[in-house]
Amino acid sequence: HRLKKKASNNLKKRARICIHKNTNEKTNEMIIALNKKSFIAPHIHPNKKSESYYVISGKMKVYVFDKFGKVKKIIKMGSFSSGRNFYYRMSKGFYHMPIATTKWCIYHEVYTGPFIKNIDVKYPSWSPSEKNKDEVKNFLKKIKFNYV
Repeated sequence: HRLKKKASNNLKKRARICIHKNTNEKTNEMIIALNKKSFIAPHIHPNKKSESYYVISGKMKVYVFDKFGKVKKIIKMGSFSSGRNFYYRMSKGFYHMPIATTKWCIYHEVYTGPFIKNIDVKYPSWSPSEKNKDEVKNFLKKIKFNYV
C-alpha cells in the first residue's frame, strides 16, 4: 500500500523500492509500482546487460520494438495466478517499454549493474518524450495500445 501511495503522489505515477544498496552493485533489484496512467518511454540498455520482470500483482504488457520503432512482439504479463506470463527476461538489448494494463502493476525488476543512467538507458529518436502528453497519446494510438 505504501508503494502505491508513493506512486500516486509522484508526477510520473510510479515508484520503486530498491533492494540493492546502491547502483554500483552487480545486481540491481527493485519492487516497482506502475500505474496505468504512467508512461515509460521506449528505451534500450546497451552493453549487453540483462533485465527481468516478475509480476507480483496486476497486469502489464511489455512492448519490444526494432530499431526503427516497429513493434516486434508484445508480452502480456500478469501475476502467476492470472495465467499470463509472470516472468520475462531480456538477455540482450532490445528497445522495450513496460506499460500497466490494470490500475496497478507491481513487479520485481532485476537489472545487471552497475547502473549509470546516461550510459545504461538510451532513448530512440522515434520515442515520444514522457513529458509531452500529446506525443505519448499519439504514440500509443500508433502502436495500437489498449488496456486489454
